[in-house]
Amino acid sequence: MKLGEVPEKSGMKIDVDWIDDETYQLFLDDQNFFVSITDLERLHHRLSALLRPETVQEKRSRQVAFLSQLKGAEDAGIQALLRSAIHDDILVLLHSSENDKALKEKLYGNMGEKSVRMYTEDLLFKFPEGVPDYLLDEAMTR
Repeated sequence: MKLGEVPEKSGMKIDVDWIDDETYQLFLDDQNFFVSITDLERLHHRLSALLRPETVQEKRSRQVAFLSQLKGAEDAGIQALLRSAIHDDILVLLHSSENDKALKEKLYGNMGEKSVRMYTEDLLFKFPEGVPDYLLDEAMTR
């Protein structure tokens, strides 16, 4: 079989088992792999992008609309959001605003100095390779 050629009938056995809250076991025929939940989520996101690109595009449109609404929100609303959201969701939101100076200023402008410093440091350590798009979508739904 040539590289990239797909057999007519693929009878590959594929399965996933839960090991613990952070680890899963992925079975592909006679091979198995232990993967973290983060890696499994990345795989899901990548497969979704390949199999259903229109869904990924719809999510991206919702994200852009959400970030645009935040930019126009009143300071009291931003402060309420920052108080009620979980830490990692705020990190995802801050990372998503990095290319939008006005939104970034709005978010950081509604935090105290201590919070700004904490979130800035946490962004460097928590997401050194950036934040996958699916995390923003998850944060928006919480």
